[in-house]
Amino acid sequence: MWFLEMGNALRQTGTTGMNEHSSRSHAILTIQVIMCSQSNNSSLKSVRLSKLCLVDLAGSERAGKTGNTGTRLKESSHINTGLLALGNVIRALSDHSRNRRGGSCSSAHIPYRAAKITRLLRDSLGGTAHTLMVACVSPSHHFVAETLSVLQFASKARHIRNSPGATSRRIQDLSVNMRMKEELIKELNKTGVFT
Repeated sequence: MWFLEMGNALRQTGTTGMNEHSSRSHAILTIQVIMCSQSNNSSLKSVRLSKLCLVDLAGSERAGKTGNTGTRLKESSHINTGLLALGNVIRALSDHSRNRRGGSCSSAHIPYRAAKITRLLRDSLGGTAHTLMVACVSPSHHFVAETLSVLQFASKARHIRNSPGATSRRIQDLSVNMRMKEELIKELNKTGVFT
């Protein structure tokens, strides 16, 4: 809970023409849990990694409605750039999922590397994570265009299919690798060849 409170305290907000407490950036809290277990063969370890990402996206801002200038306008530009990249990834994944279900085998490019937000959320967007999205809209008639945009975004996102499941990797202990390397070096020095 302390991390949430600290992150919320550090989060940048500001007043715009549309919102008194507007988020000036996206907020992401990632919690990783790593579990290592030794198998019967002492040289092998199994590593499991779990990750929980909580994401609060800043809303898209139209410069004409917000009345932003200077620094606020630059912040809005960065927010919109990230949201555009996220929308492009969701659109590509949604189209890819629809094509797969229809039987065609499409290998469309998913532009994860277009923005930091999409790189950070790659596991959650078409990856191996369980993902829940909550879309917030306004009932006010003043924000009809924004509400429709959010609903279209959410509609595309619901077509994305992840492949959740436990993934574990077996890795060799570093000491085993070091021992093998030392034995190979001794053998090379002694005979001049590896056997």
